[in-house]
Amino acid sequence: MEKLTISDIASLANVSIATVSNYLNGNYQKMSAKTRKHLAEIISQTNYRPNGTARNLAKNENKTIGVSIADITNPFTSSIMSGIYEVCDQFGLKVLFTNADNNPQNEINNILRLKSENVAGFIIDPVNVNSSIFKSFSNNTTVIVDRQSQHPEIDTIVTDNSKSVYKMIQEMLKKGYDELYFVSWPLDAVSTRILRYQGFLDATNYPVGTHLITVPHLGEQKLYNDFNKQINTIMKDRNGKKVGFFCMNARVFIRLVKAMQLGGYNYPADYGLATYEEFDWMKLLRPSISCIQQDSKKIGIEAATLLKDKLEKQIIRTAEIKVVPTKLIINGSF
Repeated sequence: MEKLTISDIASLANVSIATVSNYLNGNYQKMSAKTRKHLAEIISQTNYRPNGTARNLAKNENKTIGVSIADITNPFTSSIMSGIYEVCDQFGLKVLFTNADNNPQNEINNILRLKSENVAGFIIDPVNVNSSIFKSFSNNTTVIVDRQSQHPEIDTIVTDNSKSVYKMIQEMLKKGYDELYFVSWPLDAVSTRILRYQGFLDATNYPVGTHLITVPHLGEQKLYNDFNKQINTIMKDRNGKKVGFFCMNARVFIRLVKAMQLGGYNYPADYGLATYEEFDWMKLLRPSISCIQQDSKKIGIEAATLLKDKLEKQIIRTAEIKVVPTKLIINGSF
């Protein structure tokens, strides 16, 4: 069994980390006899053995946080990391980064490794936010970014996925498009993809699945060829209709544009185009791309600031979803 941390004991006992730290250090002055007995029983039942880090938390001496990243190659994620590091550097916190490479088992292994390092707190950019591994985390020492759980029990910082897509699709509809398509990685119960798709459905009132085009995330070349054929078929059969495409992120956008180029189609003459996410390289494209600009660095800053406050105040709080606003950038791509 993985070694328990002080935050695990606090969660099991439904008390603050400060209370557990005070108990471990023999500071019983502000602790009821009932709480003291309760902690003694849990520590005995779990065979918990305190370490130097647990004692340091009471003195605010632990200065290391662990960060589990889903995919370090994602430009969105690298900006989050930049925001995290900026805050940690400002307040003298050390950071341990791990990369799951979009593999759920890697994520679990990385989290266990961070736990073994006895870090003071965690920032998680999850591969699978609904994994049972997160049941062992305390909201008092953890912040999640980007993807949100179906039943959030940990503070989570996200962007306004549905609302922003709804607004962008409304802008496309104003331009007289007869058919719009949502292009995405497989939805796979991933909150960001599902919420963005929901914004698309709310704006168009299309039946679920009828205008959803799935891009293979990883797979054989045949899957990519099938995607290219699907795009080519839509374009060939449009029969004079004005068609547009919304991409759920920038890497999906690249897949779509490549497929269009293979068929000899160009935006905005042959099709309209917009995407979630804005990166500097998009500004080189002509016409410029209409996009939903999200401040991913701010997400990292907000996450690190919130975690720092949690560790300093050591209070029990109810999990919340915090939304970082996005900005619509309307250009000439549709």
